[in-house]
Amino acid sequence: MNRAWALGFCLIAVVGLTLRCLRLDNRPMHNDEAVNAIKLATHWTAERYRYDPNEHHGPTLYYGSLAAVWLSGTRRFDELHETTLRLTPALFGVGLILLLGLLRDGLGRGATLAAAWFTCLSPAMVFYSRDYIHEMLLVFFVALAGVGLWRYARERKALWAGMAGLGLGLAYATKETFVFSVAAAAAALALTARMEGGAPVARRWLRACQPGHAALGLLVALGVSQLLFTSFLSNPEGALDSVRTYLPWLERAGGQSPHLHPWYFYLERLAFFQRPRGPVWTEGLILLLAVVGMSAALTGRWLRDTDRRLARLLTFYTLGLTAIYSAIAYKTPWCVLGFLHGFILLAGIGVVVVFEWIRPRWARTGLAVVLTLATAHLAWQSGLASFVRFADWRNPWVYAQTSPDLLRLPAQVAKLAQVHPDDRHMLVRVIAPESDYWPLPYYLRQFDRVGWYDRLPEDPFAPVVIVAAKLGAALDERSDRRWLLAGLFELRPAVFLELYVETELWKKWVETRGPLPE
Repeated sequence: MNRAWALGFCLIAVVGLTLRCLRLDNRPMHNDEAVNAIKLATHWTAERYRYDPNEHHGPTLYYGSLAAVWLSGTRRFDELHETTLRLTPALFGVGLILLLGLLRDGLGRGATLAAAWFTCLSPAMVFYSRDYIHEMLLVFFVALAGVGLWRYARERKALWAGMAGLGLGLAYATKETFVFSVAAAAAALALTARMEGGAPVARRWLRACQPGHAALGLLVALGVSQLLFTSFLSNPEGALDSVRTYLPWLERAGGQSPHLHPWYFYLERLAFFQRPRGPVWTEGLILLLAVVGMSAALTGRWLRDTDRRLARLLTFYTLGLTAIYSAIAYKTPWCVLGFLHGFILLAGIGVVVVFEWIRPRWARTGLAVVLTLATAHLAWQSGLASFVRFADWRNPWVYAQTSPDLLRLPAQVAKLAQVHPDDRHMLVRVIAPESDYWPLPYYLRQFDRVGWYDRLPEDPFAPVVIVAAKLGAALDERSDRRWLLAGLFELRPAVFLELYVETELWKKWVETRGPLPE
């Protein structure tokens, strides 16, 4: 049985690895990915990384990406490839599956396999494991801290206290929203203790935690996080900045942001999401089974080999974290991953509970068929979201995604540079209000003379000029046709950029390269 379980667990991890790492370069860089790529570039240039408390979140994504960059043989920013960047969150996504092996004695064998399978196939989990953003690392590090605490509760070893501290410190250094997970975990511990017997149980749990081990965990958490925030002590102010950062982020959470959505924003995407002429998207199977798991946890019945205390902790933690994220006006869809992971673990418990409810063999066979079809639907959605409709606004996990059409623009600029005497030193001007030209700084990284403008400068002309269509620049008419409008490119749905090229340069390119590809 142990060998069969291990084989099944490994097969799930292999499927998860395939879904997360296959064709990582198949979609254009999102704005946030491009910003993170620019920040990462400071690690192999003369400029040292410095934590910014106002933007870009914590440093773990950038430090965590260095191994992939070095192993890829990348030596310059213009050689950096999307696959290299996205490999880091993809591997952490696989790590989230593997971590479940350390919860086997708490969740139970069947629930662990089911939870691993749902983690593997969840459309949201797969989609954002393929995004060069902080969220998957945050979820992994929070899970690492939780698993470390669970193992410590079972074995009382310094190793597990250190692991919990490591996860906590890395989560702190990843993204500011880690405090929501800490708050939800603290509330879950208090509520579970109350259900298990109240204050005497809480005091017994506290006494079981050896002071030396607690100090070790806190020291590891503080040491790891501050080494990263201070760029390994080269930027001492980073320690204070790691606290100051909560002021601007609190303002955004309170409504000072364009990313404001109703309370049901996340639950709608998980339960039932459909847009005109689009398919139905749902992870309702996970939600439904999670409710079953919660019911069993709260009643203490049908849990089989699942530890009741762990099931209750997961229930209160997941509900608390869901409530926190739903209550905050600031919402971006990738934030769903934190509490979705809790729902997935509870859904694993729910699978076992449902089989406990149903005794007749024929009914269990029917249930197995239904669950197989339902998980096949999850797999289909994952493939559709990540490999087919990865830039379609009707995909619930697409958010301000760059249009594939934009990729024609940097390709055309590169072709023009080949016939310009300055080559990659050719002057390019990009003009768009509120810096609404991202991810172009990533795609134009091979050029070292690019000017970026929020409005039309007094002299907007250069050999190549890229202008937001909403500005109505009409540079061809303003220049008496010395510049011509060479193309219109979609940045995002209904957002376009115009390409203006010096007429003589355009003629030279046409003579040597042929017409602009359709």
